[in-house]
Amino acid sequence: MITHQHPEASGYAESRWLPVIAVLGLFLIGAPGFAQQTTQSTSAGTDPAAKEEEEKIVQLSVFEVLTTRDKGYSSSQSIGATRMGMALKEIPQNIAVINENLLRDVAARSISDVARYMSGVTQTSGSASDTITIRGVNVNNPNSNGLPDVGSSQGTGLDMALFDRIEILKGPSAVIYGSTSSGGVVNRTMKKPSFERSGGYIDLEAGSFADYRGVLDINRVFGANQQFAARLIGSYWTREAEQDFSFGRRRFIAPEFSWQISPDTTATVIFSDFHDRYYKGWTQIFTLPPYTTAARPYPISVDLNIPHSRAYAEPYSVQWEEATRVNLEVTHRFSDAWSARLSGYTGEYGYYEDPTTIPRDLVEVDGKYFMQRSWRNSANPSKSTTIALDSAWNFKLGPTTHKLVALAQYSEGSGDTLQYLGRGPTGSNTNVLPLLDLENPVYGGQPTTTYLNSNTHSEGDNLGFAVQEQAYFFNERLILQAGIRHDRNSSSGLNRLTSVANNPDAVTHWTPRYGVVFRFGENASLYYSRSETFTPVFSANVDGTTFTPPTSEQDEVGAKLEILGGKISAIISYYDRTDMDTILSHPDPALASLGWRVQVPGDNQKGYEMDLLLSPVAGLELMFGGARIDANALSGLRSRNVPNRQFTFLGSYTIPRGVLKGLKLGLAYRDYGDRPGDSGNTFFLPGFNAWDGFAGYAWAKNELHLSVRNLTDEWYADSAVNRNIVRAGDPRTFQLRYTRRF
Repeated sequence: MITHQHPEASGYAESRWLPVIAVLGLFLIGAPGFAQQTTQSTSAGTDPAAKEEEEKIVQLSVFEVLTTRDKGYSSSQSIGATRMGMALKEIPQNIAVINENLLRDVAARSISDVARYMSGVTQTSGSASDTITIRGVNVNNPNSNGLPDVGSSQGTGLDMALFDRIEILKGPSAVIYGSTSSGGVVNRTMKKPSFERSGGYIDLEAGSFADYRGVLDINRVFGANQQFAARLIGSYWTREAEQDFSFGRRRFIAPEFSWQISPDTTATVIFSDFHDRYYKGWTQIFTLPPYTTAARPYPISVDLNIPHSRAYAEPYSVQWEEATRVNLEVTHRFSDAWSARLSGYTGEYGYYEDPTTIPRDLVEVDGKYFMQRSWRNSANPSKSTTIALDSAWNFKLGPTTHKLVALAQYSEGSGDTLQYLGRGPTGSNTNVLPLLDLENPVYGGQPTTTYLNSNTHSEGDNLGFAVQEQAYFFNERLILQAGIRHDRNSSSGLNRLTSVANNPDAVTHWTPRYGVVFRFGENASLYYSRSETFTPVFSANVDGTTFTPPTSEQDEVGAKLEILGGKISAIISYYDRTDMDTILSHPDPALASLGWRVQVPGDNQKGYEMDLLLSPVAGLELMFGGARIDANALSGLRSRNVPNRQFTFLGSYTIPRGVLKGLKLGLAYRDYGDRPGDSGNTFFLPGFNAWDGFAGYAWAKNELHLSVRNLTDEWYADSAVNRNIVRAGDPRTFQLRYTRRF
């Protein structure tokens, strides 16, 4: 088998190590100062007066969670559900918290790398993607620190090195987040400068397919009263993959600064810069009816014994993303009962196809199979600014206790789309390049002509006000939650090709939420919640017809258990959600590529979820998850790419004493049922199961960690991007990480 290298990959050879060298230089320059600061911080602990002063400085804000309460993979608090730190057992919602312990063990480089082990959550675009499916609905726009990220379905321009916590809020969460996916919300927590001590770590990683990554995280405390803290987070990632021509080069840096203005007031600024350029191969498997049927459940490429490394896109098919962003957060505690936070960001994000070739339909010529492909070159820059003011109250009113959050948030953004399409000799947009022989491909095709297909500009803004309260009765045995939000959304657009402007009226919407929790002592509770979300629609179809704004309503009941100091925790939930007036891409790929969409009556999702976390003995961490999803459109069809069942397991054991003290062994397992490959249910992806493993050894300030994905090297179809693009699961890959803490 001939392995093809991407022609652009060698162009990075001379410069790809420069960011790593620069990062190491910063580390070497700063190391003596960090060591001195660490000594000062440690010695402060022996002086009662100094210790008392230090505790005042680092007092935790109500808008943060106490991560020291995390026990292994189990976390008892959430920040994303209410925008203030709150115990999970008090919240009437199923929330999956992924803490730093879990992120490190699975060596996560994206949300999907770790979210796939959560019940009711599956991958959508393969590994290394921040797009996931929650309760049968794609979620491709995560939030960071409670604010919507600038970005698109392609990404957000932030590297996982910046985050130490991910929360998956299942079900509609519009009261806190405004217009969101009906399946749920992903909220990531950024690392911030710490006033506790100076220090940091460096990760050096190497893996299969020339995968190399370096991460640096340095924190320094300084000032006469140690009222200042600075943090530098940076990463550089160069990788290839099993697929021919595949390459990727990513660099990311985020300097941070915090000022403890007073014991009650803190200001933090975070700047980030991101650039990622990679091969856009679209698919490793090709599946399309009638080639895939019940009698032939696998794609034609399997019958022909086509290697998994085969690329269907041209070698020059490239996409790149770039982003810059500035975050600001100021928190102030007026009293023990009242705190406020002013937060926001401004940033730019863009993704560019430079250009890309897209697999289309299969054709048979003289008993051989060929692939049609289209050609596209596009630029999609965007800008976004968000500012939010949160107020949090904890107060008593007679025999009752109350926790109340009020927020006001304003966001505005703009985006441009410039898209060129290719035409073949016959004028076709979908059969642009020479047919590609699946068994003996010949690359190097270019379109006969190209033309400007789209040149648009859009602007939009949102103003939202919300209040949500939890009231505690009967010694906190009964908890009532109620919230409501009002949003005003406006949008405008301009088609520069036709000079036609689109200025629809603003859309306003009220979104309620309510729930109840009944606690049986300190360890068990039952809950019920009713939540909603909405999606304002300002765009029209290609023919000018407009759409009805989609809405969603969900009822959820569940039980939560936490005993033995968090050594055993569990949640079981059942939900019934109705999505109305759903907008989908046109089922015909040719029309979909031209922007046509259809609106269907909606979908109904019913499902059960179970999560169990156990830590029965020192060093042993076990996670079990299971889900049953009844995901049917109102037409009776199942939702695309949603398995009817799911089971996950992840466990690890760290030897606590003896000669092998610090040795960790871990194993993970995923089992998915079959999934429709397209919205019309014309073919299904077969169910699969996959094993992952990891091992680590820590000594002094060092750690070695080995991750292995797909231990048995099984072939399986991971997800269907659309009716003719299906992604393969990860082949067996190895990743070794060395960590040095200082």
